[in-house]
Amino acid sequence: MSRATTFFALCMTALLAACGQPDAGPQQQGGMPPPAAVTVETVRPQTVPVNFEYVGRLEASREVEIRPRISALIERRHFEEGAPVKAGALLYTLDSDSQMAQLRAAEAELSNRAALYKEAQVEYARNQSLAAQGFVSQRALDATEAALDVARAGVKAAEAGLTNARISRNYSEIRAPIAGVMGRALQVEGALVSPTGPALTTLAQIDPLYARFSIGEDERLTLEKQIAEGALLAGKQRVGLVLADGSRVQASGKLNFSDYKANPETGAFDMRAEFANADGALKPGQFVRVIIEGGSLPNAITVPQSAVQDGTSGKFVYVATPGEKGMTVALPRPVVVGAWTGGDPDQSSGRWVIRQGLKAGDRVIVDGMARIFFPGMPVAANEAGVAPAKPAAPPAQAAPRSAQSAK
Repeated sequence: MSRATTFFALCMTALLAACGQPDAGPQQQGGMPPPAAVTVETVRPQTVPVNFEYVGRLEASREVEIRPRISALIERRHFEEGAPVKAGALLYTLDSDSQMAQLRAAEAELSNRAALYKEAQVEYARNQSLAAQGFVSQRALDATEAALDVARAGVKAAEAGLTNARISRNYSEIRAPIAGVMGRALQVEGALVSPTGPALTTLAQIDPLYARFSIGEDERLTLEKQIAEGALLAGKQRVGLVLADGSRVQASGKLNFSDYKANPETGAFDMRAEFANADGALKPGQFVRVIIEGGSLPNAITVPQSAVQDGTSGKFVYVATPGEKGMTVALPRPVVVGAWTGGDPDQSSGRWVIRQGLKAGDRVIVDGMARIFFPGMPVAANEAGVAPAKPAAPPAQAAPRSAQSAK
């Protein structure tokens, strides 16, 4: 056989082998892409715990302004700014010279009034004796008795004045009315202070500490209606705090105030929770998130946070729905979300309670939404927590007859 004849035979053998290859996939033939692999979760109503979150602010349980009760100069400050003090601790010493002078004057006035009273007693006793002998008229005796009463009243007034002077003398020492933490000193030594002037400093009790927040009128009415209808079960309430950095306070609090009227400026109802703060870690003025726990929702439908998407018309989820020709397609379903359960809203471990839009048995897509490019796209749904089935191995292809011949 010539070289040209051999080359032609080899070319025909390769062409016949290529014709025996299996058909290309649907993507190469211009067909639909393969179904997107997604994970679904079948909706099953159940009783779930529910938390309610509100923005709040911490404040001292008691806070007082320290003011003088007399007009005097500040001689000395006895506290450190920002330091804790006990009830009765000495805070300021005021100039007491003026009060000492008033005290001495009150003592002298009492002595004078006592002497006048004693003189009036002697005069009344003498006139009583003379009146019995007929040497003094009844009118003169009555006048002496009235003078005695006036002297007695003068003694009582002087005693009250002395007591007041002694109290004013004690006002030169300003002491802490409660135990707490001192604020910044607003007046310095040598300043002239008075009861009507500015405060000297502030004193706050931060153990316990209050968290003040408010609940809107609409939300309060909704909660009361749900409790009345049995859609919300109110258990034993627990109150938690989440700080600005996302950390949660270990201590739990309790509600100790709920206003009976709405705030006319905000239309919301003021609420207050109390927290122990023995170590002083919580500070008044901090913004916090107040978490109220203990409630539960019977027959609630929940979905993971990742399943809820935001669209132009609101929130929605993808539901794996039977389509044509036995396929499963992903269709968007508008939903109305309610409370949050199972974790903090900043964490992906939590779940949304779906108030409207889903029913028992719906298969919600919880993973793989990024592979859904248009509504109604075919999907290969695998139940969450179930290992996906391995695809069957393709059958072995028989070797082309022409290739065998070539061998």
